[in-house]
Amino acid sequence: MNQKKTLLTVVMALLFAIDIMAQSTMDVAKFTRMDNDLTARVTKPVTDTDEGKLCALIRVITNLKDIEFRADALGIVKQEQHNGEIWIYVPYGARSLSFAHEGYFPLLYNYTENIDEGVVYELRLKNYSSAEQATANTNTQMFVLSHNPDDASVFIDGMEVKTENGVFAAMMSKGKHTYKVTADQYEPQEGEIDLQGEVVRRDAKLRALFGTFDLFTLPVQGFNILVNGKQVGTSPYKSGRMEPGKYKVRMEKEKYYPVDTVINIRQAEHQSYTCTLTSFADSLFFNRQLGGRRLSFGVTAGYLMPNVSVSSGGEYAGSAINYGKGNSEENANFSSASGFTVGLLADYRLYKNLYLMAGVNYNYMKFKNKQSGIFYDDIWYANEAIICKGDYSYDFVEDYTMHSIEIPLQLSYRFVLSKYGSLHINAGGYLNYGLSAKLKLNGTTLGEGDAYERMGDEPSVEPVNSEPLSSPSTRSANIDLYSKVQAFSMNDNHNENVNISNKSPLKRVNYGLKFGVVYELKGFQIGANYNMMLSNMANAEYFEGNRLPILLKTRKSLMKGYKQNINSIEIKLGYILRY
Repeated sequence: MNQKKTLLTVVMALLFAIDIMAQSTMDVAKFTRMDNDLTARVTKPVTDTDEGKLCALIRVITNLKDIEFRADALGIVKQEQHNGEIWIYVPYGARSLSFAHEGYFPLLYNYTENIDEGVVYELRLKNYSSAEQATANTNTQMFVLSHNPDDASVFIDGMEVKTENGVFAAMMSKGKHTYKVTADQYEPQEGEIDLQGEVVRRDAKLRALFGTFDLFTLPVQGFNILVNGKQVGTSPYKSGRMEPGKYKVRMEKEKYYPVDTVINIRQAEHQSYTCTLTSFADSLFFNRQLGGRRLSFGVTAGYLMPNVSVSSGGEYAGSAINYGKGNSEENANFSSASGFTVGLLADYRLYKNLYLMAGVNYNYMKFKNKQSGIFYDDIWYANEAIICKGDYSYDFVEDYTMHSIEIPLQLSYRFVLSKYGSLHINAGGYLNYGLSAKLKLNGTTLGEGDAYERMGDEPSVEPVNSEPLSSPSTRSANIDLYSKVQAFSMNDNHNENVNISNKSPLKRVNYGLKFGVVYELKGFQIGANYNMMLSNMANAEYFEGNRLPILLKTRKSLMKGYKQNINSIEIKLGYILRY
């Protein structure tokens, strides 16, 4: 009996030994920190719910399945099964990880490196063959994306990921993925990748939607730089991001003449400018450059002093009214002339201090002409029955009012007298278009003498009245000097329309020369102009033909070579938006 019991004990011990020998021990072949793998920080980050920190990722490389993992007191936050590897997310500061699997002795592994937040570690078990390793490695691949600017946002498969120093790098599952890179004031860039056997690299250089410029000044730096009227810095100046377009740039510094220019910012371009400025001490007044805008606009107003000049090739030069004298007694005598002008001004710099000026002005002026005279022993009234004969006197006043539009065009040279003060010498021409020209005539006539019986075209020898006759009357007329039809009235103010010529007395369109001098200080102007009309504003067919007769007896009173001009002096004030 004892012998049988002993044999059974030996057999059981042998079987137990065989079972122990059948088991092997799991062990770690390699533990490596993977700094280029951003999976734990970017691609698939996991947060420790207790402290809100990123977990570290332990990628366990093994061909074994159904391994039981246990961590230290900090625990395991998340576990994922992948082909050929298992992902274990552990909190920051974890110390160890234990492995258990049927048929193997359990393993407690203490990390050889500190477990940092958001870092990927690779842990390879010893029993992982090279063939199996190759198989495992084919399930993921590295994707590296470099981008400019460095602060751009990166989206992988529609989800935003983190980048460091302008680079995104992470192990990603094989297959097709999309990426998109965006940044403020840049055109976005997107694409598609297919991760297979090799590392995939992309370089995303975004095209800027803005432009920049540098500005340097000579002979010194330190000039104040103003962009669109706002100071942005001093030279040398480097701009920030600017939307494409034109900008007004001004450079100014004490004891230097300011300079204004316009720069054109172009998309995705950097431009560099160098500007030379002139100091007060280094230049004479006639070659200093006037500051301010290249193109400026302003307003003007002033007092107008017209001078009406008439001449003819004959004995006299009258007016639009025929008084029948036909000699020097009927010469026009225009006086009491005055008026005003208001207008708009455009000022464009051609080169340095040489400018071109243009504008439009409204001009108003008025003046008078007085006429008086007497006819002795002359017929002053006649009808079919009687003829009145004796002395016939008249006294008339012609009141003229004229409205016109003037378009001047002048060259102007500016002498710079101070930082904001300058003297302008202007010369050019003008075109004048008449809006209206009215002549208002008022006067009286007086006939004194006797009435005679009419004998054909001659009076009888003896008068038919016993007492001398006296016949006063009034005359008035409103004449449109730009019209062929004239209206006038006699005594009872009964109006009559008369067409006495195929031409109006005056022409609407005239031209001449314009000269002036202006002093300007900080945009405010005061100056004087002289306007010299070159054209003849009178229509020859009217003045050398049958003018409007105002007296009862019609007489031939023709003028040859008649000319009429209006020259004027302007005293003007103005303001121009130059600065």
